[in-house]
Amino acid sequence: MLSFRPSSSEDEERKGRRIIVKKLVLDVVKPHNPNIVDMAEGLSELKGVEKVDIDVQDYDSTIERLKVIIEGEDLDYDEIVKVIRYYGGNVASLDGVTVVSEE
Repeated sequence: MLSFRPSSSEDEERKGRRIIVKKLVLDVVKPHNPNIVDMAEGLSELKGVEKVDIDVQDYDSTIERLKVIIEGEDLDYDEIVKVIRYYGGNVASLDGVTVVSEE
């Protein structure tokens, strides 16, 4: 795994900056029940979440594969995964992220 480690001068410059997650794009697999409306409502109740968009990408007799896009202010990935698991889902991959840096 690649890692970025700033030099000591860059590290000093970065102090005081805060990285804020604004958008996550997730590939999620879940059973048909509970439905995606219930899961979307559960995700929308999390702190910082402003918008939840869920599209069914594929399905079979027991599961559905979803594209879940969550937008907001300072999203907590771990809390989002907990809610998805509560609804029987599993995050197959993190397909996109948008972050901003604030001083």
